[in-house]
Amino acid sequence: MEENGRHIVRVYVGALSQEYEALSVEASKHTAAEEIVTCIVQKLGFPNPHDYELAEVIGNAVGQECKERRLSPFESPVALKLLWPKCSETADSLLGSPPFPSRSRRTSSSSTSSVPDQYRFCLREKLTDSLWSESFAMDPQVIKDYFYRFLYQPADKEYPDLCQLPDLNEETLLENLRSRFVGGHIYTYVGSILIAVNPFKFHPIYNPKYVKLYQNRRREELPPHIFAIADSAYHTMLKEKRNQSIVISGESGSGKTETTNFLLHHLTALSQKGTHGSGVEQTILSAGPVLEAFGNAKTAHNNNSSRFGKFIQVSYRENGMVHGAIVQKYLLEKSRICCQAKNERNYHVFYYLLAGASESEKSLLALLPPYKYHYLNQSGCYTLEGVDESYEFSRLKQSMEMVGFGSDKQRKLFTVLSAVLLLGNVEFVPKKSSYHHDESVLVKNPDVVRQISALLRVTEETLTAALTSKRARVSGEMLVINYRMPEVISSTQAMAKCLYGALFDWIVLQVNHALLSKKDPTGIEATGKSIGVLDIFGFEDFGNCNSFEQYCINYANEHLQNYFNQHVFKYEQEEYKKEGIKWTNIGYMDNTPCLSLIEAKPNGLICILDDQCNFPGATNETLLQKFNSIHKEHEFYDVPQKREPAFIIRHYAGKVKYQVKEFREKNMDLMRHDIVSVLKNSSLAFVRELVGIDPVAVFRWAILRSFFRAYFAFNEAGRRYRMAKVKSMSRAFSSPGRRRSSNNEHLLK
Repeated sequence: MEENGRHIVRVYVGALSQEYEALSVEASKHTAAEEIVTCIVQKLGFPNPHDYELAEVIGNAVGQECKERRLSPFESPVALKLLWPKCSETADSLLGSPPFPSRSRRTSSSSTSSVPDQYRFCLREKLTDSLWSESFAMDPQVIKDYFYRFLYQPADKEYPDLCQLPDLNEETLLENLRSRFVGGHIYTYVGSILIAVNPFKFHPIYNPKYVKLYQNRRREELPPHIFAIADSAYHTMLKEKRNQSIVISGESGSGKTETTNFLLHHLTALSQKGTHGSGVEQTILSAGPVLEAFGNAKTAHNNNSSRFGKFIQVSYRENGMVHGAIVQKYLLEKSRICCQAKNERNYHVFYYLLAGASESEKSLLALLPPYKYHYLNQSGCYTLEGVDESYEFSRLKQSMEMVGFGSDKQRKLFTVLSAVLLLGNVEFVPKKSSYHHDESVLVKNPDVVRQISALLRVTEETLTAALTSKRARVSGEMLVINYRMPEVISSTQAMAKCLYGALFDWIVLQVNHALLSKKDPTGIEATGKSIGVLDIFGFEDFGNCNSFEQYCINYANEHLQNYFNQHVFKYEQEEYKKEGIKWTNIGYMDNTPCLSLIEAKPNGLICILDDQCNFPGATNETLLQKFNSIHKEHEFYDVPQKREPAFIIRHYAGKVKYQVKEFREKNMDLMRHDIVSVLKNSSLAFVRELVGIDPVAVFRWAILRSFFRAYFAFNEAGRRYRMAKVKSMSRAFSSPGRRRSSNNEHLLK
């Protein structure tokens, strides 16, 4: 509820009060959590507000608290509330309903019966530092609630570690996983590896008491849990003083991003006196809707699929306190900007912008309905069931504000998005010429180019010339070479993809700026270690629609599988042999030859693709012929039975058929030099920053430039102050009689 920028924050007090279930406080986005706590505590009549704090709680449909995060005193509960997904119905307005607002989650398209996530604020007694540093004594009630309801399993029926199976084969392994999942046990170990089966709903096993339950415990002491993996990495880092990494992999829609959030929550909670840790976690969580809007899209298998990989590195001081974090991104699927398969969508942010922009914003940014954009109307899919994209746009803007994107930065960012969409609407026609072999083209709708030029602040003539021709220096002379139709379309698409890719890089850079760690109060730079969490895209097979993107994604997953094989089978069994243990080797499929097929030099598929991209007369057909002629006898390479422009790779997860169409074009999506030159001459500094050769260097130069501006402004202000002071003194000394008269008058008073 909002009125003149004021919001009603409802805080549930639970067992702290027998009289009230919840209390409401009017607040703004600038109201800190400690102010709301003070107000609530005063209403309850408690003596000391400093003994209490607010917690953001996520529950399930039956009112069970599944996940909780304590707010730091200076966080804004109103800003956090604006990040919550939209409520399908307010619980307070329904008699007898659980005290949570709810909404339907965007899940795998195959899961239609997902349970809604539900959010609320709760008043909690403050946790002291000793609770995190002292050993945790198991509460019998915790054991009863936790073990017997969610994680306890009879040893003779289910095995929490698949290595304990008396007969280890594919059938018994899958049956054990199925039995555990049916019993509500979603986590299972395979040695030091954790398998998580996505239930598409929250289990109430992520509360702070379970965080403490797994603190500094050996893995085999407690049932499998994601917290055990985080705790093991944290204490191994402190004990061995070595950096740690946690790799999360799986198919699309398997819950990798949610698992990443649970890991980050636990890693920051483990930080002693974790006030800064809470800030790092909150910054990452606030950046989540931004990265999700710009990097996620609807695919055939998942309504909210991550189309990029990310590596989040959380750094710690030597005493175990969180020091900061950094985010790195990998392989953004830029080709999705220009084309999507049937029933798929472009990135969420485009639909959010078109649905949520005000009328003035639509006029200023020249926005159109989604069906009028070529980059959005190819798949025929414009909406997501159960998603209010207008609300998601307001949620996105709030998230951007919390990460540090002011209204001016947001406006510039949306301006570039509009230009990217309009690039897909530029049409070309063959140029009428008396020359028989002249295949040059002209822009059919120059008004669209005019709009793009106005948005990017470049001249219309130079942009048109860059899209339809290129300049080359030959024998000291500059020649203008006109593009043919395929080249001009490729040039326009390359500009759109590279603009969006540069925009995504800039966003990640801004998130990292918000996560920049500060020096220790003593002035000494922290020298601790770090824990990295890799959230990589899952293995994909879209039937007859697999292209270059799936080829790259599956290649990355092939490497992860090879890493898994080496550490679980190869290295472990070699260690047994060294120690003289009697052991019968377990057979496994070694995918090293498959990796060699893809990446070996000089005849791997990647090397052949790069060669064909550099060869003047090469096409996708000649690329496929080259693949077939060199690798048709390879054990991991197959040629389709019927004649079609495709090839098959036998991956560890099964055969995948790749369509060779646009393989070369997608491997060469670098922006043309002429277009870069046009954008670098933009009168909009934001556009020039995006296309800078090194965005990090541009960002650092902006900081340095700001410093010098502040320095010279300070010097100028000092110079003016000194000059004004000298002038006032000179005037005082030039009229001594007047000065004495004023002094006498002062004394007489």
